[in-house]
Amino acid sequence: MVDRHMFRAEWHDYNDGIFFVTVCAKDKKHLFGTISNDEMHKTALGAIVEECIQAIPAHHPQVNIPNYVIMPNHIHLIIATVGTRYIASATAKLAKAEIPETTEPINPLKPSIGCLKPPAHGEPIIDYHHNSRLAVIIGSLKAAVTRIARTRCIASLPCWQSRFHEHIIRNQRAFDNIMDYIDNNVARWEQDCFNLK
Repeated sequence: MVDRHMFRAEWHDYNDGIFFVTVCAKDKKHLFGTISNDEMHKTALGAIVEECIQAIPAHHPQVNIPNYVIMPNHIHLIIATVGTRYIASATAKLAKAEIPETTEPINPLKPSIGCLKPPAHGEPIIDYHHNSRLAVIIGSLKAAVTRIARTRCIASLPCWQSRFHEHIIRNQRAFDNIMDYIDNNVARWEQDCFNLK
C-alpha cells in the first residue's frame, strides 16, 4: 500500500503558508449540488458545506479563506494560515524563500519516512502533516459538516473522502492563477477532471 503522506513536501511543516486545497465527496458522488447553465445549485448538504467554510475564520485565529468554490462532488479552497496580511506579505515572503520548485515524490532510494521529518538524534518522530494547522482546519471542516448534516437529518452520509489534496502556493502568480481557476470552475465543469459523467 502506498503511504498517503509520501507526496507531502518534506521541507514544509504545513502550519504557515497559503494552500490550495481540494476535498472530494465520498466516492466522488454528486452530494453537494448540480450545475446547469453555468450555475451551481447547492443541495441542503452543499449549503451546509458553504456555511462551514464561511465559519472557518471564526474558529481558527489568523486563518483566512480568500476564495473557495463548491462543486457537485468536491470543494476547492484557498487557505491562508499566516495572519491578516495573507495575500501580499505571505506570497512575497514565499516567493523570496529558497525552496524547491516541486513537491515530487521523495526519491525511494533516499532513507525517508514520507512527510515526517527525520528526527535529530534522540528526538521523537513528529508527524507534521497530522499535527499541522492545515490538517486540523480540514479535519474540523469535515467534522462540522458531518455533525450539522446529522442534526438536520440529511441522508447522504458519510459525505467525505478520507484524504484531501493540497498545493503550496509559493508566489503571487500562482495565487492569481488559482484564484482565476476557482472563479471559473463552475463554468468549466464540462471539462473538469472531477466530472465523471
